[in-house]
Amino acid sequence: MEQKDIGAMMLAFADEAVKMAREGFEIELDFSESSLQKVEQILSHLANEMPESAGDTAIDEMSKVWGGYLGEVVRRRWGGEWTIDYYPGGQYLIITLNVNGSKIFPSMKVNRRLTEGPQENVWDFYKTVKARLEAKPGGRVQ
Repeated sequence: MEQKDIGAMMLAFADEAVKMAREGFEIELDFSESSLQKVEQILSHLANEMPESAGDTAIDEMSKVWGGYLGEVVRRRWGGEWTIDYYPGGQYLIITLNVNGSKIFPSMKVNRRLTEGPQENVWDFYKTVKARLEAKPGGRVQ
């Protein structure tokens, strides 16, 4: 899959997140920083409401949709491009947002938020990403 195709796919996922927020939660998302606080509320709700039987497929789908949105908020602020890259220390490929030499894994973050709970807060994650990207170009954001 080419880079532009990955970017288009993630943008489509982000647009799907906007639609889901509006239709399912009556929340308007506008790709602003503060909208990620609303996304955290939605993910909290989804994590609590998703039945144990939801299975990996549903979680993977939600991870892509909301990860697309999270990544697009970062990309629109600092630039960068979507790629598929190896996860650090892992032998598997994952959708990655490369920003000024930093690698960010938004879908993985959302997956953790849905499966591991509130300590994986995406708003807190964004604030960490922002601090790193503003502090110095380069470095990895986990």
